[in-house]
Amino acid sequence: MASKPQNAFTSAKGRISILMAGCLLGSAALLGRAGWIQLVSNPRLEQMAKRQFQSKVLIRPRRGAILDQTGEPLAINAEINSLAANPMKVASKKTLARLLAKATDVPYSKILQRLNEKKEFVWLKRHMPDRENEGLKRWQIINHEGDLPAGLWLVKESKRVYPHRELAAHVLGDVNIDQEGLEGVELAMNEPLRGRVVSVAAIKDALGRPTFIDAVAAKDVQDGENVSLTIDASLQFNVEEQLRNSVQKANARSGSVLVMNAENGEILAMANEPSFNPNEKSAPAERRRNRLATDGYEPGSTLKAVLLASALSHGFKLSDQIYAERGSFSVQGKKISEAEAHEKFEWISLRKMIKVSSNVGAAKLALKLGADHYASTLHALGFGTRTQFGFPGEISGRIPARKSWQPLTLANIGFGQGLLATRMQMARAYAAFLNGGWLVQPTLFKIPADKTKLVPPKRIFTQKVADQVLEALEGVTQAEGTGINAALAGYRVAGKTGTAQMVDPGSGRYSRSKFIASFIGFPLGVEPKVVILTTIEEPHGIYYASETAAPLFREVLNAVVTRYSIPSALPLLTQSDGQTKRQKSEVLRQTANVESTIDRIKNSQAKSLEALPNVPSSGNLQWSGMTSEGIPIWTMPSLIGLTVREATRALQGHRFQLELHGAGIIQSQSPMEGQRVSDSQTIRLTLLEPQ
Repeated sequence: MASKPQNAFTSAKGRISILMAGCLLGSAALLGRAGWIQLVSNPRLEQMAKRQFQSKVLIRPRRGAILDQTGEPLAINAEINSLAANPMKVASKKTLARLLAKATDVPYSKILQRLNEKKEFVWLKRHMPDRENEGLKRWQIINHEGDLPAGLWLVKESKRVYPHRELAAHVLGDVNIDQEGLEGVELAMNEPLRGRVVSVAAIKDALGRPTFIDAVAAKDVQDGENVSLTIDASLQFNVEEQLRNSVQKANARSGSVLVMNAENGEILAMANEPSFNPNEKSAPAERRRNRLATDGYEPGSTLKAVLLASALSHGFKLSDQIYAERGSFSVQGKKISEAEAHEKFEWISLRKMIKVSSNVGAAKLALKLGADHYASTLHALGFGTRTQFGFPGEISGRIPARKSWQPLTLANIGFGQGLLATRMQMARAYAAFLNGGWLVQPTLFKIPADKTKLVPPKRIFTQKVADQVLEALEGVTQAEGTGINAALAGYRVAGKTGTAQMVDPGSGRYSRSKFIASFIGFPLGVEPKVVILTTIEEPHGIYYASETAAPLFREVLNAVVTRYSIPSALPLLTQSDGQTKRQKSEVLRQTANVESTIDRIKNSQAKSLEALPNVPSSGNLQWSGMTSEGIPIWTMPSLIGLTVREATRALQGHRFQLELHGAGIIQSQSPMEGQRVSDSQTIRLTLLEPQ
């Protein structure tokens, strides 16, 4: 039987031909599609490619430093590692998460959660201390070649460092992990400090890491500017130490000190206790608050100086007499009394009213002066408005609306109750007395002249009125005055005490157990002209300002005259000059104490001596980095050939322990010059008397 003829579909050769034709057509289609993709724009495909091979990277500039008035760095930057990951590239996520949890302080669950995110970039740990960097090696996450597993990499970041730890912490404030200001100067000057942040395109490698950055766009990054403060770090250190001692001695809740140049408003020191270390992020809000700016208080008797200035400006005289009612009187049915029941003053002059701090005398003077005159003076001095000295969070205080003033309102404000002031407002007002009646703008910043927006001084009182107020305030620190404990031997001192009841927030009434003690004053007849304010809040036991805030003022004043080498303004008087034997012996006792202290230092044998509390000046200790715990490291200078006093000055501002062997000139030291040292470390010095 004859076979049937085969067609193209049934023959083997035909099937092969058809298959080849199909392949050719398919290849042509693919090539055509590829050509289309290459030659014809497709936004969707372009975005897919960009997501796979490109990313946006924020380039953060170097944050500017914060310096004190001498150029001493108070806030600087240090380079630190951060650990990042591309979860899409990470294998064995659970195993890796367990190892990372051992190497760092991040919990396993948190690491695993981040590694499971559907992202191409996550942070696993920002700002890793040295121990965590070592942990990566110890747990063999970093291999012997120094490589990390696929999908992980280290990013060099900048970390804010405060080399003097607690020093001026409330002034400086803090930044977040991205170097953005959160508080204090860091927040107030965030824009100039932060510089210009730029977002640039970067090409990713096979592991998803940015490897090439648009260099042209990156050039737009601008480092932050340095900011210079009016703060004197050396004085600040001493002020903080005296404040800390006083708060502890009074067993008080808190305390504050302000030192300001009365002529130009520059703030030289601003301290609060309790304090905090801005290198650590765990400090509670209570410790971080700058009470000098953010807290209002009733100034109490310190406001009597403002009342006196207002009265003198409206025709009253220091010699004018007021009947003090033998200790108490009533206004609108409310009793106003002296601070002490035994104070039974009768006729007293305005001068004595300030000296003995008579509440009754001040209340009656306010009633005689009148609400319009007194309110006008308060507003002219800036009470009720922010001083705008450059600190974020400053409050304005509060003066009752004039239309609401009753006689009792006026009487109470006369001796410093019934209004809310800030410590900065009070210091500014007192500066006007020392400054010939001129009210100046307080400031924290040393700004170049071309950037300065000067607020011109404003005359509030005449020179005569200012001088008369100073005369009355000087009497406060003399015999029988409430501020005698503020007096410093060899200097004319003027000021005013204030012991004010605090308002109980629960009842809204004045507390019988909570007080705020204050002293505001200044040395007279010296340069620079400085005003000093001290407050002790909620002291336990003895709470009067004369026993708490006034002695603190004296110690701060002593630090000021020492820091600026202000010579004594008074000669040591003989008994014939009017000084009693007791007064003269007290001056001699203080002088002898100073001399004997110096002798003990010179002749000490292997005794431990803490370095004098000042802050290093340029050319002595040099910043060298920091430990993983945030403790600053310094490079040791040479102390050979120096005296003990010169050596302590070279180590100013640090809590080193000096161990002295011998007396005279330093012959050897340990650690040696060039070695690295940290605060609280013991420094051993061998001394010999010169031949």
